[in-house]
Parts: sequence; C-alpha cells; structure tokens
Amino acid sequence: MVAGARAIRPGGINVEPGMRPWRYGGANPDSWWCRPRACNGVANGTVFVDHELRLISKLGAKRLRLEFPWPLIEPSRNVFDWRRADYIVKRAHRYRVALLPILLYTPEWEARHPTDPPRPGSYSAFVAAFAHRYRASIEAYELWNEPDLERYWTGTPQQYVEKILRPGARAVMAQDPHARVVLGGPATADLEWLNQVYRFGGGTSFDVMSFHDYSGDSQILTDARLVQDVLRAHGQARKPIWLGEYGIQEAETTDVHQQALLRLVLTAKAPIALASWYSLRDDNVMSCCPPATIKEETYGLMTSGYQTKAGYQTMRQLLCREGGAPQACSRVRAALEPASIFGCRTTSRGPFVAQTIMSRSTEPCGIETTSIRKSQQTTATEAAR
Repeated sequence: MVAGARAIRPGGINVEPGMRPWRYGGANPDSWWCRPRACNGVANGTVFVDHELRLISKLGAKRLRLEFPWPLIEPSRNVFDWRRADYIVKRAHRYRVALLPILLYTPEWEARHPTDPPRPGSYSAFVAAFAHRYRASIEAYELWNEPDLERYWTGTPQQYVEKILRPGARAVMAQDPHARVVLGGPATADLEWLNQVYRFGGGTSFDVMSFHDYSGDSQILTDARLVQDVLRAHGQARKPIWLGEYGIQEAETTDVHQQALLRLVLTAKAPIALASWYSLRDDNVMSCCPPATIKEETYGLMTSGYQTKAGYQTMRQLLCREGGAPQACSRVRAALEPASIFGCRTTSRGPFVAQTIMSRSTEPCGIETTSIRKSQQTTATEAAR
C-alpha cells in the first residue's frame, strides 16, 4: 500500500442479498435472512449477523447497505414479523454500524412475482410501518435495488416512480421528516433510466442520487461525472451521489485487483460522496430447500470462510486514516449487552401495524417459528447477481 495514502471519501460495505428471487423465492440461504434448517452452514441467519457485524465494525465502513425484503417482513397482508429486522437493527446499534436499509420485493399476497410492481398504497404502508418502527435508529432509506434490471424490477421506469419512489418517499417523510431517501440505484450509470426518473416526476422524491458500477477501473470515476451531469441538467447539482455497489471478483487472498480498485475509488477525485464495496465476503448463489450451491461469487474482501483477503486490510487502513487522523475503527465494546431485541415482547407500535407476530420466550428474536411460511417458488433461471 502507498505510504500515507488515505481515503478522501467515506467507504461503505454491502452484505449478501436477503433474497435472490430469480433463483429461489424465499430467504437467501447464504444471507442474514436465512431461516433455521434453510441456511448455508449455520443454524440461523443471526449467526451471520453477529459474526459479520464484528468484522464490519473493525473495517471503518461508514455505512452498511443491506436488504430488508418486504415479503420476509410482511408475509401476509397486515401481519408483520419484525423479529429478524429488529435483531439486525439492534445488533448494528450495539456495534455502532450505520444501516442503509433497501426496501424491496413484492409479497406474494400483493403480486405474482417478487419483482412485479405492487400497488403504491401497499408499498407506502410497508415503508411507513418500517420507518415508524426504526425512525430512532435509521436515517436513510433506499427504495428498491437496481430497478433498471428485469431480474429486480419487471415494471417500467414510470411504474418505479409512481408505485415505489413517490409513495415510498412520502411514507418516509411522514414518519421521519429528517431522514434521507436514496434513489434505488441502477446497475450502471444508466443515464437514460435516470433521465426517465425525472421525466415521470421522480426528481423531487429523493435526497441522494445512487448508482452501481462494476466496470472495475477508472471508468467508475468517469461514470460518476456523467451521473453528476444528469443532476446538473435537472437543477439538482447539490444532491450527493452515492456509489451503492462497486467491486470485482478475485478469489486469491492477495487480491491485487481488488486492492487497486479500492485505492482508486476511495482516494481519487470524483463526485462520489460515499462508495460502498460489494461485498464483505465471498458468497454462494443458492437454491433451496435444502440449500444447494449454484455458483460461487468472489466479490468479497474475505473468503466465504472468513479468511481475510489483503483488500480487507487495505480498505481498513484507508478508512481509518480518513481525514488525516486515525479513527477508532476497531474500538468495539468488549462486553456487549445480551441479545435483547426491542419489539419482541411488546405490543405493536403505531397505527400501521394491524398485527405483529411476537415471541413470548427469551430466545433470540432471530429464531423463526412455523408461523412464517415459505414465500414464492423458484422463478427465472437467469445468471447470478
């Protein structure tokens, strides 16, 4: 690593998707959302949560971007299961990790497929319930993921604006006026798609512009400037741009290409306010059930077995020197409080929750019960991610 190098912008991190509905309609077996007896190598997804939050807290990442899938939180209309979401939010708070929740996918009671557009009132009600519950813990919400790709969104740009962005933004503002709304980042610097968001009236419904970029080199910086040009063209040049995902696959723990990309994106001049690497660890694209690996992806700064690649230390060193002074990247309280998850033994909060599935025991709230049924069946067979 170059002596004295330091990040000139905050860095974030992604963890594995909560769902991959083009592979399997339920919770991703290799994710924080996996259910007992349907997880990849662990008894419960809370094992991933606890272990990976420790690693993230030492990394110096400004923000953790992760999915909070609507079908897993509201499996039946007006019946909410907050236990896993509560567990994640509470544990992130313990480790002082700021969350960027991605609110996405449509429950089977609302549409045929998870990627189909919901009715705007249904999505708005879910976002309102979510923002109301976590308004003291979360200060930014991302509305969907890569809605320019059919594997994530089968609707049009107009439907994204009218059924997701505008109603979702109104719901967030109604519950948490100080929160920021992040545009669901397209998979690339898709200028045509971004301009259509403005064309259909979505320009006033987000505070942060977002895009993803897997070009793997300095094209990312060029693309960020092109995205900035879109903002300028619509009179919104002051809005920040977040690079929601970037990365490159590299299996070797020496990961020279990942290190080079991290240094470039975190230290080079560009209109990027936050750059979030995809992802913390290598993962498996899986079907279920039982869990079965379809393919392996090596985007992680760690292997799937949590062996650190050199890129993990590179990112940590860059971020811990951000602003010219070492930061307390590894200062995590030695003794954490027991896993007492708010909401698990209380009544429902707010007018938006008609019924909440509660745990009456002292078990961690991440442990699921049979009251949560499996969601949709496996759909398309597209390539991974």
